[in-house]
Amino acid sequence: MHSKLKRPFVFLNMAMTLDGKTSTVERRPTDWTSKTDKRRMIELRATADAVMVGARTAETDRTSLSIPDETLQRRRVRRGLPPHPVRVIVSAHCSFRDTIRVFERPVSPILIFTSRLAPRAKLDRLARRPDTRVYVVGERDVDVPAALDILAREWKVKRLLAEGGATLNWALFAAGAVDEVNVTLCQRVFGGSTAPTLVDGAGFPRDHILNAKLTRCERIGGELFLRYRMQRGAAKAR
Repeated sequence: MHSKLKRPFVFLNMAMTLDGKTSTVERRPTDWTSKTDKRRMIELRATADAVMVGARTAETDRTSLSIPDETLQRRRVRRGLPPHPVRVIVSAHCSFRDTIRVFERPVSPILIFTSRLAPRAKLDRLARRPDTRVYVVGERDVDVPAALDILAREWKVKRLLAEGGATLNWALFAAGAVDEVNVTLCQRVFGGSTAPTLVDGAGFPRDHILNAKLTRCERIGGELFLRYRMQRGAAKAR
């Protein structure tokens, strides 16, 4: 069904603790990474045509998904890009509040990908927002390949940055759509069986686990900045 669909280059950027957590059990905003990590997050964002997050990340991180650095904005313009990337929210139920920060800064289009489970009244309300487009793709879950195809064809997105959370990351990995993963490994331990990890979801069976190749490892202070390229084909189980 999806064999003829297009998609952009998809790269992830996440920060993770020593025990593999990306947030605490409260899932509240926690300022636990360095200024270097925060700067790199913006620099990676500045290389993308679009930035994608899930509903919970859009709420808890209180992010506008924009480029706050004017120098980086000017560099984008010199490369023929708009100052800010297209902003994308993925939510099967459109469960985020209408007051999330991304709506406070009208700097670039906002695209919302949802499913038929989302309340019609909420969809109509969102569609009336300036510079906002709503796409219903999927019955109970967001059809990720279809969403990526829309981004590639209608919005000419060539590079898509995904900034979490774990549910969205799983959907992208499950669709075979992740090309690169950027991880900041931090010297913290959060613990908690319900705290989110880099990737949640149903998980891959033993014969279908994925493999990646480390292409960059840089230590700055107490953090490791890692970059992986995903390898096509399942890894061989041992």
